[in-house]
Amino acid sequence: MLEHEILSLERGAMERWRQGDPLGWAEISTPDVTYVDPGMVKPITGLGEYSRFLESLVGKIHYQGSEFIEPRVVELGDMALLTYNYRSIFIPADGGQQRQTLWNTTEVYCRQAGQWRIAHTHWSYVRHRLPARVEVPVPVEQAAQPLGGALGEVMALESAAMERWRKGDPWGFIEISAPDVSYIDTGTSPRIDGIEPLRAEYATRAGKIFFDIMDFVDPQVQVCGDLATLVYRFFSGGLRPDGTITRNTAWYCSEVFVRRAGVWRILHTQWSFIQGVRQE
Repeated sequence: MLEHEILSLERGAMERWRQGDPLGWAEISTPDVTYVDPGMVKPITGLGEYSRFLESLVGKIHYQGSEFIEPRVVELGDMALLTYNYRSIFIPADGGQQRQTLWNTTEVYCRQAGQWRIAHTHWSYVRHRLPARVEVPVPVEQAAQPLGGALGEVMALESAAMERWRKGDPWGFIEISAPDVSYIDTGTSPRIDGIEPLRAEYATRAGKIFFDIMDFVDPQVQVCGDLATLVYRFFSGGLRPDGTITRNTAWYCSEVFVRRAGVWRILHTQWSFIQGVRQE
């Protein structure tokens, strides 16, 4: 059964991780893997960079308890989408107070040469808040380059829906979502599953979210069959009457699109603040 196979890989790598050996994640990742977690100001891209990151953590992470909460696996040919909440539990050796951390997790698996491998990972704290300050490096382009292929197709959908969202209208995202969509952001717990629950959530936000400026930073897409994983950083901000910026919020977004009957639709979304701070 696919769910058992995917969860077996995930749990195996996680068991090694919590005992100080993070390299199991590299062993089950694709060459073009992308990775996001709360401590980073830009995504990791490629197995080489990811392996170096993991090697820097060898022997540094240890905790005693591990719990996967409501894991959900969606199979789409040679792709599989795994989402879950994760609880890590640290028990001090001196008998002090136990500490728990609750996470949101998105994993996109791709089957290559008959083996399931992770193509994208997005970790964030459940119910986290903005950091007091964050410095995010961004690429500078002298002239905007047209986006082609699958990246151009999904970004056209994403940017049109976001243009409506920033004016208080969230329904553009509903219109490009699949019936079996799932959704995670900074305030959702548990994960939202299905178009109708997501519609109900967006109804609470309609007419309440506004921002003057927005910028998609370095969008990347990974395509495997009829699944496209879109990863980008996003800035949303306000302007004073003189045109100066009053605020700027830095986000990570992972958007998984599925192509059905030739049309791209959102299958899953995870939003998190860049360097978001865990709330106790």
